Amino acid sequence: MKNVYDQVSLFYNSEPMDLVSIKREWVESFLRYKAWQGAADSELRKLWQSIQLLIIYLQYADNEDLDELTVQDYVLLIEWLSTHVKGFKMSLKNVRDFFAVLIEFQQHLVNKRIMSNCTEIERAASDIAGGKKLKLTKLLPSRDLALLSDDLSTVFTDPSLQNQEMVKVIGETVEHLMIKLGTYYQQDDFNEDFDRALYLYTGPLENIPDDGKEEFWLGFWDYFLFDYHLLASDNTPLAHFYQTFSERLSNDERQILNDLQSAQFTVFYVDRILNQDWVECVNLFTNERFELPFLFDYNSLKKLLFYGHIFSQGMIVINYVTSIEVSKNLRRRIREEVLRQKRVFEIQKPGVDLISFFKRHALVVRHTIDILVTLAKVNVTPNSQIERNFPKAVLSREPHAGVMQRLKRIYASYGFSKHDAELIRAMWHDFCQLTDIIVRKPEVWVAVLLYSYAQINYLNNVTVESLAADMHISETSIYKNKNKLSRILELRPFDPRYLGEEGFVVSLFMP
Repeated sequence: MKNVYDQVSLFYNSEPMDLVSIKREWVESFLRYKAWQGAADSELRKLWQSIQLLIIYLQYADNEDLDELTVQDYVLLIEWLSTHVKGFKMSLKNVRDFFAVLIEFQQHLVNKRIMSNCTEIERAASDIAGGKKLKLTKLLPSRDLALLSDDLSTVFTDPSLQNQEMVKVIGETVEHLMIKLGTYYQQDDFNEDFDRALYLYTGPLENIPDDGKEEFWLGFWDYFLFDYHLLASDNTPLAHFYQTFSERLSNDERQILNDLQSAQFTVFYVDRILNQDWVECVNLFTNERFELPFLFDYNSLKKLLFYGHIFSQGMIVINYVTSIEVSKNLRRRIREEVLRQKRVFEIQKPGVDLISFFKRHALVVRHTIDILVTLAKVNVTPNSQIERNFPKAVLSREPHAGVMQRLKRIYASYGFSKHDAELIRAMWHDFCQLTDIIVRKPEVWVAVLLYSYAQINYLNNVTVESLAADMHISETSIYKNKNKLSRILELRPFDPRYLGEEGFVVSLFMP
């Protein structure tokens, strides 16, 4: 992110406007006021972070008016942040600093005649953090304490409740869980991942539509949470959140999050209407049949192709499903094209099944459908990627360990993912099987591998000049040994043996 205003823009563009009670222009007005007073961008970011936490809590609590917040509401706010926001310290100093920002922000809104007064938040700051210790539970009425400690599992199992009430409770739990996920992944620690995910989702054209923004962000979050792979761990954001944050969730939130991880990316169409409530669907690739609630317009139903994440866990849950109108011929072409892409992936992962292909490259499928529908491209996947013969190793040699050790230490600093590093290691392993290499300077070969991998995948995160300077080696040595690596392995752009996630996506858009 270039500055704090970019962060504000990204947040408001990714949130449905009817759910945000604090308007973007209020925030930007306050930040400009502080900048005029001499606040640096780093300070402005801290101010925005506090305001953002307030906005997210108001969404969670379904509160739309700052003037209506009471002392008890601010107590619940602090309790909620300490439980649900990683890094929010329940210390006297941190809570005082947090209130100081909110009071200054609200005072600015009072001066602008947007709010009537700051009396309630000033009283809350004094009651909660005005003494030598934080005072929270003593300020809560007993009814609020009971609400905070409610175990939603009693709601799920109470036979006296109607099904629709159960569904409502589940829906609210899922909604609150999504807010926590959004809060967690909009922290600065994930800026690089978020920017990378946006690039992958939009493709090399990098277009975020002016119209249909809400639909765009719904689709993006569906991809990000279920299919994106984090740079550091290669886990999906859902899996990473479950591993690192599950202890702070309620039992029901933990169960729902665990169930969500079983959701599978699916492309399907409706084959027939069973009754007024249910339709029978067919998986485009496996021909598996399954039933879904009848949620679609009857007239266009059989012309639509759907894709997104669905799973059956006692009841059918659909997270977010995209639909497009296609002919039967185009539906067949989409199927053929995606199965060709699976064959490309099999070169890298022999014997891989369709589920594993989707887990790694669901975004490739999304882009392929979009390209075939909107760009009318004849061939998305070139035949050359499938029909090539690759050099085969005759001997079995142990790759030079020093090169791999240095690669492990530095790959992340150049923006490569854990998955990228695995493919780079595979490239080095294959090279060492095909030639007897004497390694005098491991740094040279690390630079060669990073640069070669970037070239194969059309990445612009490394240059020969920067690698040579960082590793104190000559540019000539990189070029010379890169040529040797390319010749021995017969490397080509978008080589399927070492095709990463960025490379696969970019390859779809090449002429």
